[in-house]
Amino acid sequence: MNNSNPRDVQVLPIATNTTLIRARSWTRLRFEIEYALARGTTSNCYLIAGDKTAIIDPPPETFTQIYLDALQQSFDLQRLDYVILGHFNPNRVPTLKALLELAPQLTFVCSLPAAANLRATFPNHELNVIVMRGKETLDLGKGHVLKFVPIPSPRWPSGLCTYDQQTQILYTNKLFGAHICSDEVFDEDWDVLKEDQRYYFDCLMAPHATHLQAALEKLSELQVRMYATIHGPLVRYGLMELTQSYEQWSRSQTEREITVALLYASAYGNTATLAQAMALGLTKGGVAVESINCEFAQPDEIRAAVESSDGFIIGTPTIGGNAPTPIHTALGIVLSIGDNSKLAGVFGSYGWSGEAIDFVEGKLRDAGYRFGFETPRVKFKPSDVALKQIEETGTDFAQALRKAKKLRLPQAAATPMEQAVGRIVGSVCVLTAKQGEVSTGMLGAWVSQATFNPPGISVAVAKDRAIESLMHQGGKFALNILPEGNHQEYMKHFRKSFAPGEDRFANFPTGVADNGCTILTDAAAYLECSVNKRMECGDHWVVYATVDNGKLLKSDSVTAVHHRKAGNHY
Repeated sequence: MNNSNPRDVQVLPIATNTTLIRARSWTRLRFEIEYALARGTTSNCYLIAGDKTAIIDPPPETFTQIYLDALQQSFDLQRLDYVILGHFNPNRVPTLKALLELAPQLTFVCSLPAAANLRATFPNHELNVIVMRGKETLDLGKGHVLKFVPIPSPRWPSGLCTYDQQTQILYTNKLFGAHICSDEVFDEDWDVLKEDQRYYFDCLMAPHATHLQAALEKLSELQVRMYATIHGPLVRYGLMELTQSYEQWSRSQTEREITVALLYASAYGNTATLAQAMALGLTKGGVAVESINCEFAQPDEIRAAVESSDGFIIGTPTIGGNAPTPIHTALGIVLSIGDNSKLAGVFGSYGWSGEAIDFVEGKLRDAGYRFGFETPRVKFKPSDVALKQIEETGTDFAQALRKAKKLRLPQAAATPMEQAVGRIVGSVCVLTAKQGEVSTGMLGAWVSQATFNPPGISVAVAKDRAIESLMHQGGKFALNILPEGNHQEYMKHFRKSFAPGEDRFANFPTGVADNGCTILTDAAAYLECSVNKRMECGDHWVVYATVDNGKLLKSDSVTAVHHRKAGNHY
C-alpha cells in the first residue's frame, strides 16, 4: 500500500500487557547497504507493562518526535522503569536523550559493550544501568520475567535478545527482520516475504555466519511463539520456516571452501558501510566471509581469521592523517603471520585526506603481497554508485580466488548428460537494468517466454552477476533481443570482465527506454519488464517478469541463437 505520509506510527496490542509502537518509513531510508531495495522500513519498539514497565529498542533519530508523541498519548513516561537496548547505535542517541529528559528515573538494561557506549555518550549523567551477561533475569511482575541472551557479532558487538517467559515472545533485535514497510503487522503471507528476508540476511547476516550460528544455538533452547523483530513484520506464522532458513543459509556460508577475512574499523560509519557492501559482493561471489570489526575483536580472533583464510581485505578510515589504532594492530598481526601467498585487498573512506589507505597498501606491498583489485577510495559518505562498485569489487575478488583454486584441479570433460543439456538453445539477449544512478547490463541466453496473460518472461541470472542485485521484486529492466549478424560483437564484449563501475555500453549506440533502462539500438527488438517474482535455483536466480512495453526495431531480422557444446558452462 502506498502512503502519502512518508512517516507515521502504529500503536497496537500484540500480547498480554504488550504493545507494539511501530514507526514506519514508507519512503526509501538509506544509510546502510541493505536499503537498496527501497521498500521503506519499520522501526519496531515494544512496551511491556507489568507491575513495572519496560520499553524495548526505541527508534532512531528520524522517528524521535513522532515516536514520543505516539508513546505519550498512550503511556505516562513518569511510570517508565526500564529501557532495554538490543544493540547500541549512535543514530538512536537523540531518542534516548529525549527519553532521559522526560523520564530521568529510567534504568537502561543492556549488554556490557552497550553499557560502555552509553556511559561514553552521556558522560555528564548519573546513568542507572543494569548489565545483562546471559544468566540474569528481570522481573516486571504479572508473570513477565525477562531472560537475556547476548548475541555479539562484529557489526553489533552489543547485540542482545530479550525473551518474555509469560508471552513466549523473543525480541530478536536485528535477527529475522526485513526492510519492508506495509500495513501488515504480522507475517500472514510469510512465503511472500521470503525474498525480502533472504536479501536482508545476505546483506546483514551472511558476513557473520559463524557468530549467527552460535546465536541460533543459544536461542534454540527457548520456547518461542513469536519473533518480535526490530525491522519489518513480526514473525508468527512462518516462524519455523524462517528459523530453518536461517540455519540453512548460515550453514551454507560456513561450508564454503574458500574464506576471506574482512578486517575493518570505522570512524564515522562510512568505512563500515563500505565493508558491508564488500561483504555482500564477496558473498555473491561464492566465498565465506569472516567479517571482523577490529575495534572490538581480540588479537587472537584476528590472527585465527587471517591464518585460516585464503585471502584478506583491510578497510580503514583516515583520522588525523593516520590509520586508527585497531587497524595498526590488525596490520601488525597480518605482517607477523607473513604468508604473502594470500591474495590481499585494501579499501577505505576519508574526509580531507587518505593517508591511512596509502599506508596500509604500502606496508602490504613492501611485504610482497599481491592485490586482488585496485584500491577503492571513497570520500565522505559513499554514494549508491560507490557502494555498487565496492560490491562488484568484492565479487571480483571472490571470483579471482575461486579461479585460482580451480586452476589447481584437473578439468573434467563434460558428461553425456551435460552434453545433452547443452543442446538447449536460447536467444542472444542483453539485459540492462537501472536503479537510481546505478546502471549495468549482462549478456543472457537463458531467457524464455513464460506467460501469455499477462505477457511474461523468465530469465536465469547467476548469483555473482553485478545485475543480480537490481533484479528484485519491483525492479525494472530492459531485454534487448539481438539479431543474427553483429551479435558476435556483443557476445565478445559482454563476455569479458568489466572493472567495477565500468560503463558496459560505451562503445555501442544506445537509447533510453520509458522505464529508464538502456536500449541497444542495434537490437532486433526490446522489452521493458518489471520483476514480479524470483526463485533461488542452485547457482542461479530464476526471475519471472511481466512485460510492460516493447518495440520491434528490425522486423526483417532473425533472432540470434547461442549454441553450446555442453550444459556445464555458458
